[in-house]
Amino acid sequence: MVYPYGVHIAAVRVDADTGGVTIERYAIAYDIGKAVNPMLVEGQIVGGVAQGIGGALFEEFLYDARGEPLSVNFADYLMPTAREIPPVEILISEDAPSPLNPLGLKGAGEGGVNPVGAAIAAAIDNALGMPGAVKELPVTPQRLRALLRQSG
Repeated sequence: MVYPYGVHIAAVRVDADTGGVTIERYAIAYDIGKAVNPMLVEGQIVGGVAQGIGGALFEEFLYDARGEPLSVNFADYLMPTAREIPPVEILISEDAPSPLNPLGLKGAGEGGVNPVGAAIAAAIDNALGMPGAVKELPVTPQRLRALLRQSG
């Protein structure tokens, strides 16, 4: 097993009236050991970020009291479009190649999607001035407005 590591940083704007969240800036620094194809690695990471944004802000599978799905079409199950995905700034580091394989390779795909929810939740907490306020994803407008009402 080889493990890459890195950091995600999000800056968001919160609209208190609508409960909307706009991602104004998203940056990643990520060490992958050795990038065989850096352009492909960046594309894979950006695709993961788009998927993570969906999980952080939009995609929610809802059920009724009997367990029947309520999110049965794209009008009910929201996904981000190109408009909601900000430009992603990526710094790929190759400073620590893996000693566990001859090419020094590490994974690259996981680094795009896994940290996004936490980075966006922390950015929303920061924007609200309420550390630890976001406890559930996705942060829908309804949930965000409830947090704002709670805070006064």
